[in-house]
Amino acid sequence: MKGWVFVLAGLFILAAGPAWAHGPTVEITTAGLEPVLLNLFEGTTVHFTNTLAAPQRLVVTGESETVTSPSLAAAGEGWHYTFVKSGAYAIRLVQRRSAAMRIVVVKKKSAP
Repeated sequence: MKGWVFVLAGLFILAAGPAWAHGPTVEITTAGLEPVLLNLFEGTTVHFTNTLAAPQRLVVTGESETVTSPSLAAAGEGWHYTFVKSGAYAIRLVQRRSAAMRIVVVKKKSAP
């Protein structure tokens, strides 16, 4: 019986994994990107989700790099991006330049 408990616990972890595998979620909506501002620690992964029926692409611009997402072709499709460097990032939609947000990334303070 003990073996079944571990198997069931393992299946639960595998099934639940994607739900908590990333940090905050940013939604692409008719109003734009929501939320419009996030403050994160270095190493945080953000999940971007398209809630629209039309294809969408994101551009993430930091101090030293610009990354473009693949096309999120349909509602429910998503893309993850991990913010590994401190700094301010501008995120916008390729299709609607006015749909934009800002992400500020800081170093995590070590415990005293």
